[in-house]
Amino acid sequence: MNDYRFLWLILLALAVVTAVVIVFAGRALSSHNEETKKLLAEIDRMKALKDKYKDLTPQKAENADGRELLDGVNAVLQARIEKAENAEAEFACFNSAQKYAYCLYYFIEDVRQGLSFFFKNNGRELTEILLPALNAVKAGDIYPLAEAEFAMYDENNEAVSLDYGLIDDTDRQFSEVYSQNGLLENIKSYIKDNTDEF
Repeated sequence: MNDYRFLWLILLALAVVTAVVIVFAGRALSSHNEETKKLLAEIDRMKALKDKYKDLTPQKAENADGRELLDGVNAVLQARIEKAENAEAEFACFNSAQKYAYCLYYFIEDVRQGLSFFFKNNGRELTEILLPALNAVKAGDIYPLAEAEFAMYDENNEAVSLDYGLIDDTDRQFSEVYSQNGLLENIKSYIKDNTDEF
């Protein structure tokens, strides 16, 4: 009789463990499905933007939201890179305006985590373009801060060394003066004035 009670307790424990595993597996599956839906929605959005902005006109640029315009231009450029056999060679074929827009797209994404994150997160292909890109779009308020951090992260500049205290201070100053909307408006004006380059 005691043996049966023991077996019932084991079965009850197994049923509880199974129920817990099923609940957690259901939550994980639901979370995975939500992430997949978000990813597919973003892919669809980028495809639509690529189709919309592949034939850019000044009027299309003028009527666009700054964020959408930059996303659309980047979608067109990114599609070229992804189709190319050699991504680096394709990027090297971009004209200056295309390189600036491509760089500034990633700059805006990365500086959400701080100015220094852009320099830590990207290679020389983008970091070397940043200062000319900021200059081209007339982003004078953040240019000196980007210039200071570029100098510290520039491996070829032996006159300036990495100073983490100064980097933290520069990141703080950057966050105080940086306006994403302001930069996007500057980029929109630049793209609109140079639509023939895209």
